[in-house]
Amino acid sequence: MKKLLSASLTVLLLQSVFCLVLSPVGALAQTQEVLTNQAIIDMVKSRFSEGIIIAKIKSSRNSFDTSASALQSLKKNGATDAIMMAMMESSSNTSGQINNSSTSGNSTQSVAPIEITLQDQTPIKLRLSRNMSSADAKTGETVDFEVIEDIKVGDIVVIQRGAIALATVTNAKPKGRMGKGGKLDIVLDSVRLVSGEKAALRATKETKGGGKTGAMTGGIIASSILFFPAAPFFLLMKGKDIAIPKGTEVTAYVNGNISLDARKFNSR
Repeated sequence: MKKLLSASLTVLLLQSVFCLVLSPVGALAQTQEVLTNQAIIDMVKSRFSEGIIIAKIKSSRNSFDTSASALQSLKKNGATDAIMMAMMESSSNTSGQINNSSTSGNSTQSVAPIEITLQDQTPIKLRLSRNMSSADAKTGETVDFEVIEDIKVGDIVVIQRGAIALATVTNAKPKGRMGKGGKLDIVLDSVRLVSGEKAALRATKETKGGGKTGAMTGGIIASSILFFPAAPFFLLMKGKDIAIPKGTEVTAYVNGNISLDARKFNSR
């Protein structure tokens, strides 16, 4: 009888210890915060920085409503595009995790890209990174330009100040005898985006098809465009090499609409 009573007491003691160990875990699970749209609005109105809000979104469970009407409400209440992008990405990841848990461990859930568009004709201010001269330039040589100002789509920086834009020397001839002047033609190629992708560039805002005009839609003629409106003076300098000093500023334009995935920029 004593042995039976002792065994019963031992079982009860073990059950009590087991419950004490599990109770904090259960309480933690019950009190874990789930972010909602209203929680984000409250943080915005409390003037939390954009970075803090995005970090909170990425580190918390959520139950976001990312419908069109809900996004409009967020926008009216001061949420930035970057915050809403983070909400949509976090909501998509949560849905993907739920779907993955209901399928085999080897299956994967793809998340649709969040598309933004870098518009055709977007102007980009560039600065020449080194001195150029028809006296020593070589056809096929790469020329570096530096982006002067950030380029944004909404609140998202897609081209960062200091990014490199590339151009190519397509015609380089030093000054010749008998008063023949030098030639230096440069064609803009592309600029590097924050995501690591490239955007094609052209020298003129408008594109026009046909003949020589169509052939020039992606290029700069250094002697007549880089120095505009001083070009006529240089063009009349017979027998001189064309010199383009370091720091010369030009405006390039995005060549065609470019679809981008906002998630590649949001995390940077």
